[in-house]
Amino acid sequence: MKHPPLLMRLAAPALCFVLICALAGCGGSAGTENFSAAPAAMDQTAAAEAESYGAGLTGAGAQSDRKLVVNAELWLDATDFDAAAAEIERQVEALGGYLASSSRDGSADSSSRSARYEARIPAGKLASFLEGAGKTGTVVSSSQSTADVTAQYVDNEARLSSLRTQEQRLLELMSQAQKLEDLITLEDKLSEVRYEIESITGQQKLYDNQVEYATVSVIVNEVARETLTAPTFGDRILRAFQGSAENAAHLAQEMVILFIYLLPLLLLAAAVLAVVLLSLRAGKRRRARRMAAMQQPAAPAFPPPGENAGPDGR
Repeated sequence: MKHPPLLMRLAAPALCFVLICALAGCGGSAGTENFSAAPAAMDQTAAAEAESYGAGLTGAGAQSDRKLVVNAELWLDATDFDAAAAEIERQVEALGGYLASSSRDGSADSSSRSARYEARIPAGKLASFLEGAGKTGTVVSSSQSTADVTAQYVDNEARLSSLRTQEQRLLELMSQAQKLEDLITLEDKLSEVRYEIESITGQQKLYDNQVEYATVSVIVNEVARETLTAPTFGDRILRAFQGSAENAAHLAQEMVILFIYLLPLLLLAAAVLAVVLLSLRAGKRRRARRMAAMQQPAAPAFPPPGENAGPDGR
């Protein structure tokens, strides 16, 4: 029996070693590709989960739990301004609401004060508040609007659910990652996911607050007499004219006060101006006399011949 040549016996082990190294390299690169492709795959899976979650919530369940944001506005005329303002503030607190902002204009002397409140009232008690506030004066006008944010709210919930799923998967992959490059990639993706979670969570909290508490703007105007009915066009013209007349009278008073305040300065300025004018006039007169003196002819030193001659010509 012939033995194989020596060259073939040496080449066989070397060929096996090369094949083993090639297979090991392919396996390692495949593992790296799997870690690198994981975030993209999770994005696609999360998008599919969000669509299915949103589709499920927009059915009968969403119809039974609408997210409604209610805004209302109330204009009041009150003869007793202080009592009306105090009662409105009391009702806001009694109903479990709070004042987001408040402001007042005018003074008690002018008898034309006004107050503006932005109140947050529990949505279920809005009707009670509007009824009670309307009794503090005469309702000049009122309005109410409702915005349905159910679709946006449900969409945000779906996105939150998918993002939290992505967060858990990224944490699992980070625990399995063996290369620094893979770990850095996963950490970057995890930071993006957590930022989106915080942003959407904040928006959801804002929606919850707007749905739970209705926003009511209340404007109270002080009037000399109570308005029995809604103002007509003529009433509005009369009110505008009265307001314009009051403003004109107030402006005239301010101008008189300003004139009295500036009167000493005006007198001082007038005195200085008078001195300047008198000085200029005196200087002008002196220059005029000087010019006249220069233009007058001088008297001759000797009288002209024959001026002093006698009758005989001597």
